[in-house]
Amino acid sequence: MSHASGIPAVTAVPVARTSKYPPWAFYGVLFGVVSAASILLWGPIGVSGTYPRFIGALMRAFDPSYAEANPYLVRMGSLLKPETWLVVGLLIGGFIGARANREKTPKLEMVHPGEASPANRYRNAFIGGFLIILGARIAGGCTSGHIISGITQLSISGFIFAIGTFATGIISAKMLHARRAAGV
Repeated sequence: MSHASGIPAVTAVPVARTSKYPPWAFYGVLFGVVSAASILLWGPIGVSGTYPRFIGALMRAFDPSYAEANPYLVRMGSLLKPETWLVVGLLIGGFIGARANREKTPKLEMVHPGEASPANRYRNAFIGGFLIILGARIAGGCTSGHIISGITQLSISGFIFAIGTFATGIISAKMLHARRAAGV
């Protein structure tokens, strides 16, 4: 059946459930078990610590005396940690995902006309990424360290960080949606 406009009518089709639990509950529990196992086997994980470890590895290769005299680089330790492989996996997975979905993903339009050139987009992405990593290091960790590892360990600071992160995200999304609806 179709409407007068020629657009086919959408009808609801009941879907048989094979489980009494929603799929997100299963994956949430699975994620919690894997996170707890990771903490038990390797210790708390986080991504942002990999970047100063990478700088430390470079400094040890080019100027070992500076690297050994820098207490922050000494405290961060070696680059060969599970988090490094997590970062490598994130990069590889992102690349594969982008290539696999190239035709399925709609082309995004630029929100700000000043970012029309690829050079401006790459510059702004680099600056934004640098500021995120800087903020994560100042905060003593990133969202995976504070939220995932922190909440898995029932850390009060992990819960506070999660509440702040989600509250800020909700407020930011509402503000951006209001601006877009107003045509700004």
